[in-house]
Amino acid sequence: MYQFKVESRNAFGYSSSSSNEVSIRAAKKPTAPLNLANDATITASGIIGLTWSAPSSNGGSAVIDYQISFKTGTDGFSVLVSGIAATSYTASSLTSGATYTFKVTARNELGFGEDSAEVSILAAAKPTAPLNLANNAA
Repeated sequence: MYQFKVESRNAFGYSSSSSNEVSIRAAKKPTAPLNLANDATITASGIIGLTWSAPSSNGGSAVIDYQISFKTGTDGFSVLVSGIAATSYTASSLTSGATYTFKVTARNELGFGEDSAEVSILAAAKPTAPLNLANNAA
């Protein structure tokens, strides 16, 4: 934290300090969000649930929100959604059976910080139990 007072000066010397003191906090962009993972309780056919933890450092300024980016295959990343205040998100309308790679970025008053570690998730549900199971031994 830096604090400033202003004085003026002319040929006769310095004035007294102004009565207003200004404080400025030196901040940086946040570090990467942590523990990006699949929320298996939400992930199903065409839907992927994501969870993550706040960055280890907000850079000295509160995290405002998060941005989630994704890619499929060897494509580059595209922004899926911005402005997420929570540390979880459900991506829907995805191609069932496709694998998506996600990353999350935190934003504070200085902008977006570092990307989280990437996680790849299959947009599919666990299979249901087999039906009509029978012993066909002769």
